[in-house]
Amino acid sequence: MVENIHSIKCNTDVDGFEILVFDELQSTNAFLHDRISAGADINDTVVVARYQTAGKGMGDNRWESRAGENLLFSIALNVSFLKAEEQFRISQAVAIAILNVISNKLLNTSNSLIVSIKWPNDIYVGQKKLAGMLIQNTISGMMMQTSIIGIGLNVNQMEFSDDVPNPVSLKMLTGNDFSLDLLLKELIVNIKDAVEKLQTEQGKEDIDVIYRRHLFRCGEWADYEIGGEFKTLKINGYDKYGRLCLCDKNGRDFVCDIKEIRFIV
Repeated sequence: MVENIHSIKCNTDVDGFEILVFDELQSTNAFLHDRISAGADINDTVVVARYQTAGKGMGDNRWESRAGENLLFSIALNVSFLKAEEQFRISQAVAIAILNVISNKLLNTSNSLIVSIKWPNDIYVGQKKLAGMLIQNTISGMMMQTSIIGIGLNVNQMEFSDDVPNPVSLKMLTGNDFSLDLLLKELIVNIKDAVEKLQTEQGKEDIDVIYRRHLFRCGEWADYEIGGEFKTLKINGYDKYGRLCLCDKNGRDFVCDIKEIRFIV
């Protein structure tokens, strides 16, 4: 059921998008799912929450955010040009869009700040997590329909709970405050552009090359937990379904879905 709440004035305007901003929501993704269930066309809709009471990340992960200090939003896009088996391409495109925006914000800050994509779509700066996303897709037959892309980006928050693993924010990295409205507009435009590139084979190839170039730990030996066992493995890439491909030092191959592997960071 759609929550009985009212949006507040939106200070961000992006051509072609309906942007709804709320002081508080349980979940921006859930809000858009409720609108689909009510029969609404949600394509090119953005829902922003100053605070989420039930924000989620991938799997059972939760997303901690202090009210009004970070960006918590979901964007719904028409992706009916993609086959159902190509869902991972959306993760690739959106992750690259966010990485590009973040990299621009960190220019002239420090040459040691490396921005990367931790598979499948977290944004890391060094060994710390700056942004995460939860992507939920609707499918009809063999084709995609709508993608609901939920994003949490740490912006101006300076302190996090001890039980939140390795978080970092833009302000912690730069010492600067950022306008959430301006940052939101930049992200919407970049995400839309990146996803639209997936309409052509050349665009898909370009996105894949950039994603692989920025993939966290790709080609490096590191520790992971698989099936309750700790292993030293190397990421070699991913298959066409987006599953992570790794190997051990004896040449044994591992192919893992999101719930089958844990990065030791």
